[in-house]
Amino acid sequence: MPDVNVLIYAHRADAPFHAPYYQWWNAVVNDARPFAISMQVAVGFVRIVTQPKFPGGPTPLVGALAFMDDILARPNCRVVVQEADHWQRTSRLCREAKAVGKLVADAQHAAIAIATGCTWVTRDADFIRFEPFGLDCQHLVL
Repeated sequence: MPDVNVLIYAHRADAPFHAPYYQWWNAVVNDARPFAISMQVAVGFVRIVTQPKFPGGPTPLVGALAFMDDILARPNCRVVVQEADHWQRTSRLCREAKAVGKLVADAQHAAIAIATGCTWVTRDADFIRFEPFGLDCQHLVL
């Protein structure tokens, strides 16, 4: 299950590390094996890349939505959603990992990955803090 940063690197040709992330992501979506994505990541991707102050200029909304539509339409894509106990899982992770500020959103992503048994794929080293509490995290530094 990719983090938003992985998708941004794969999508934006002007992003640092674009080529290796694009190749990695293409291999994932074109593989027969399933991959997962959360709605928080899908919405977060569109929110971030369409920001007027995005470095290099925003991705047009139509392009950002088309990128995500293509991902979600893949037959091997599994959309994962938060469970009824999502708040309890997220608040527990916040307490255990002492996640405050921007790390609260990371705890939410980690809680979804843990609850669904997905490997969280990110370039963000902040997620290391959630590994002792059950997060299977692949730190993708290409």
